[in-house]
Amino acid sequence: MSSSTTNGSKRRETIADSAIRVIARDGVRALTHRAVDREAGIPQGSTSYHAKTRLALVELVVDALAARAKADAERLAASLDAGFAPGRLLDADALAALIAGLVEALASRRDDMRARYALLLELHDEPRVRAKLTADSDVHALSRRVAATALTRAGLPGSDAHVEDLIALTDSLLFHRTALDPTASPRAVLAAYLRGTAMA
Repeated sequence: MSSSTTNGSKRRETIADSAIRVIARDGVRALTHRAVDREAGIPQGSTSYHAKTRLALVELVVDALAARAKADAERLAASLDAGFAPGRLLDADALAALIAGLVEALASRRDDMRARYALLLELHDEPRVRAKLTADSDVHALSRRVAATALTRAGLPGSDAHVEDLIALTDSLLFHRTALDPTASPRAVLAAYLRGTAMA
């Protein structure tokens, strides 16, 4: 990879990070090329060079958020693999701890989460871009596979409905942690849900 390509990738990453901070702090309507240039401390016009339109800038942010969420799901999958001994099931508490760890890791990136929720509400007129943050995304498909594996390794029902319920619960706990109570622990709720699923 050439140094100019590397520099361009780093600049785009800087722009995405700065745009996420602008959205998290001031809302989607505050997102402008000039605001991102100021936030990033880069020369005026730099953001416009990498994202010609406002929609291109929004898409740059959405792609960055999606890539980070995908990496989080892949880390959870690796944790499930590392903690799984063939022939031995994970118990509900162990699985709850793994999923709670994911919620806490995501919630620690508060700006990312606030920007994601703001964009979900604002992008109703841009379904193609919005889809990258919803159940139509590659990230959701990976999350479904990870959730199905998690349920199987805990010996719990793994139907499509159970998988979607677990994802919805996890996302709800993440929203609660991000928007309402940054000290809330998701582990007890997840463990109670998983134990209830085992008894259903």
